Amino acid sequence: MPSITLEKAIKSPADMVFDVVAHLEVFAQAVPAITAAECLTDIERGIGCQYRVARRTAGRDLSTVFEVVEYEPVELVRILSEAGGATWDALFEIRKKGKGSTLIWTLEGTPATLRAKMAAPLIFGAVEKALAPDLDAVKSYCEAR
Repeated sequence: MPSITLEKAIKSPADMVFDVVAHLEVFAQAVPAITAAECLTDIERGIGCQYRVARRTAGRDLSTVFEVVEYEPVELVRILSEAGGATWDALFEIRKKGKGSTLIWTLEGTPATLRAKMAAPLIFGAVEKALAPDLDAVKSYCEAR
């Protein structure tokens, strides 16, 4: 399956941007499409933490479990999830840029079912449309703080 990479310059320090994208309870506050984020583990932040995240998409409420599998403070966080017959690998990289930062969001999907493999081109188009406003919301949230 192909990957999606989005990049956004944010007029906020890298540690603030990291806090938003690496901590799902904060990410849920920043992104209006997310309607709930519930921690499922004793670990609330860092490698091993899991959150059930609900979001409103195309008039439907969808819920997915996200697990943090890589966590390098202020630099990157990698989050895995299973949805739509695929494993989704989301990598958020934060790079310092002057007084601000650049957020690079790469999402790769690995289909686990034949249906997911066949639907991949359509799914990726819809996912990319959903991610762009999320990235804008992160930017607005960080810059307003």
